[in-house]
Amino acid sequence: MLTLKEKYVMEYVYQKCQGKKSCLISPREIISYTADKYVMYPDELEKIMTNLSYDNYIELFKSDKKGSPVFCVSLKLKGEGFHRELTNNKRNLLITLGRTCILAIITALIGVLVRLIFM
Repeated sequence: MLTLKEKYVMEYVYQKCQGKKSCLISPREIISYTADKYVMYPDELEKIMTNLSYDNYIELFKSDKKGSPVFCVSLKLKGEGFHRELTNNKRNLLITLGRTCILAIITALIGVLVRLIFM
């Protein structure tokens, strides 16, 4: 299971690599993308990218391009299905919330009926 920061970083990586076999992404690009939602430092970003690699979402190579660090990223099979996984998680959450609300309403109605019968 990915953390919220890992999901957000993976969304950016997915967008950048979509339709390509691999892409070059600088840590500065990812940090600026995540700046509106999270405060992220380069060492934290490197840990997140390594975790995504361990979880088989991406294949990661670290390199330098004109003296600045760059990630060479290619999506693995699990990474290519990332968007579908997010969609399924949202759908399952909505189904669970809907079922919970319906069961709460049914329970309340049964409680009211029991009070009316025994009063």
